[in-house]
Amino acid sequence: MKNSAWVFFVLISIVLFAVTSVVSVGPKYVGGSYYESGNFQESFDYKIQEIGPILLSRLDVDEEIENLQVEPYEVEQYRVYYGSQIDQIRMVQEQYQEMINEAEQNGESVIKEELEKVRDNKIAEIREMDDDTVREKILSAKKEVLRKYDAHISNAVSQVKVNQQSLAYKLKNVETGESFVFGDINEEAAYSKVFNQKEGYLTVSSIDQNYSQENDELEALSIYNLYELVGDESSQFSGTFIIPKNMVSNEQLAEMRHYEQSKWYFIATCMLGLLSAAGAFWLYRKKKVEVLIIPMPNWIRQLSLEWRIGGILVSVFGLFCTYYPLTERIDGMRYDHLIGVNIVNTGLLYIFLIVFLTLTIVQLIWLFNDFQNNNFKQLWKNSSIPKLTGMIQEVFLKRSLGNQFVMLLVVVFLAGLGLGGVVILPVLIVAYAPLFVLVFLPAMYLLVKRVANYNKLAIATEQMAKGQLIGDIEIRGKSVFAEHAKHLNKLREGVRMSQSEQAKSERLKTELITNVSHDLRTPLTSIITYTDLLKKPDLTNEERLSYVAILDRKSQRLKTLIEDLFEVSKMASGNMELHKQKVDLSQLMQQALAEHEEEIQGANLDFRVTPPAKSLHAYVDGQKWWRVLDNLIVNSIKYTLPGTRVYVTLKEEDGCALFIIKNVTRYELGEDVDELFERFKRADTSRHTEGSGLGLAISQSIVDLHGGSMRIELDGDLFKVTVSIQTI
Repeated sequence: MKNSAWVFFVLISIVLFAVTSVVSVGPKYVGGSYYESGNFQESFDYKIQEIGPILLSRLDVDEEIENLQVEPYEVEQYRVYYGSQIDQIRMVQEQYQEMINEAEQNGESVIKEELEKVRDNKIAEIREMDDDTVREKILSAKKEVLRKYDAHISNAVSQVKVNQQSLAYKLKNVETGESFVFGDINEEAAYSKVFNQKEGYLTVSSIDQNYSQENDELEALSIYNLYELVGDESSQFSGTFIIPKNMVSNEQLAEMRHYEQSKWYFIATCMLGLLSAAGAFWLYRKKKVEVLIIPMPNWIRQLSLEWRIGGILVSVFGLFCTYYPLTERIDGMRYDHLIGVNIVNTGLLYIFLIVFLTLTIVQLIWLFNDFQNNNFKQLWKNSSIPKLTGMIQEVFLKRSLGNQFVMLLVVVFLAGLGLGGVVILPVLIVAYAPLFVLVFLPAMYLLVKRVANYNKLAIATEQMAKGQLIGDIEIRGKSVFAEHAKHLNKLREGVRMSQSEQAKSERLKTELITNVSHDLRTPLTSIITYTDLLKKPDLTNEERLSYVAILDRKSQRLKTLIEDLFEVSKMASGNMELHKQKVDLSQLMQQALAEHEEEIQGANLDFRVTPPAKSLHAYVDGQKWWRVLDNLIVNSIKYTLPGTRVYVTLKEEDGCALFIIKNVTRYELGEDVDELFERFKRADTSRHTEGSGLGLAISQSIVDLHGGSMRIELDGDLFKVTVSIQTI
């Protein structure tokens, strides 16, 4: 922040404090004096009320005693307060029994006899008590209270006469005409006050307001003060009260100095406020842009919303901690004995207040600017408040677990609260102990069980993260942790299967590389070899033609391998496009078989073909679907045991066309059917036969692209392939 901006807001803070001072204490000092202050008026009224019931309007106790009466309802109230006769006797018995037992244990026989005698006398009085006796006890109690009050007033007369030495007055009782004169009211007065019909009479109570009486008998009648016994008797007076200048007490002189000191503090505050207002106005006129644009330091911008609000609260707290002591000094309520110390302390308070007020204003402006610039949303997003709210919501994602958490917190809180109550009031153990056993201990058992289950899950998860295969996690019940354990067991099984699949994939990948290398290298080696042979100049024409024929055959073989590999790659990547149309599957099967008629006859195989009863049609890519049938027929020709039958069937079942080929294999296939779908997998593991090993893989991919299914079944040497596609 630029220096001019700092100065501007310091001046604004001084102006604000000056305004609050004028509003709060201005009426007290503007055009006023010490004798018009509230403190003096309160002290002056207290002196008058002090001498009133003792010297001016003293209660006639003898007359009041003569007028005392006991009403029937008071007798009844007295009896009800102390209970029935049996209740009163029981109370006396219990009151003295403990003391009698203690005296007996200590061997104090004399004290025991006296206590028993007093107890028996009281019980006897209770038995003999009738309405007249109760009335007499009440009347006696009332007289006793009045006599004690009269004694209190008599004892206070001398002290009150001393206290009135600082006053002079001439008063007249408005009702009786009786006059009261003390001192000379014509002396030069520091302060005077007149009471008359126009200004208002002086009302003086006949009862000392500071007097309090205690009497067990009258408490039964709910009489706790003298007003309730004799009524609020008061008198009105006219006349004049003065404080002579020569009788002003040192205490009043000190209060007067404090008042003047506080008045100067107020004036100084107002003057500073006016000068600051002028300075702030000048800065605003001269450097408007600088004082209104308040750049925020980077370190504050990087703080989260909680720290920003915390900074504002700290400055506000400091503001209150300095504002009230400072306003009390200006209001004349707090003083130091030494004027220098008082000025220094007041000045320090003033400086700290302005600093805290300035910091509060500036921080609020920064926050307001963030709100206007839409930075407040980012502040809110990065704060802990929405995160905490989100965490609380996440606690109840599993409602049962969230409810258990809240219940445990409540139980633990109440258990701690109850324990504190037992420490303070041990008798509460009677109620606390059953609740502790029936509520707190089961809750703690549940908490320990949940923590133990969580630890089991955490350790199992850690082991799984390290790739370790663990056994089933056993957590009984239907809790959230039990469900989580079930899910973790499923995940463990999935990891195990994934690891198995990964191992299998690695093995097949190795075989793939080996098979591809072998199948590509064999024709390539032949091509290189016969190419070198063709370079010899002494070759005969027959040998040259023979070599060329071999090169052509091996080239075609290499071309077929590469094309099949490229086609499989396209299918695996999803780049294969289908051009579907309505195709007669029966006719397509017949064409595929006709293409290989010569090969079938040359292979010494008996093909048994079972066509469908009617034509079957499906929406397929005719060229691709023909490739499927061609691959399966070629596969059966290559790998069927010579001299055996091959069964080819096309039929409809449940709205699907089923193409089935069954044959007896020439080579032992093993039991793993899925491996036959792998690329470059061949029944002839020695790889002496023609073929790329991609036939079944290509067929499987084409069938999958059409949304059909292809299934292989093995039963010993019996090989069966079933292709299914939806018909129309």
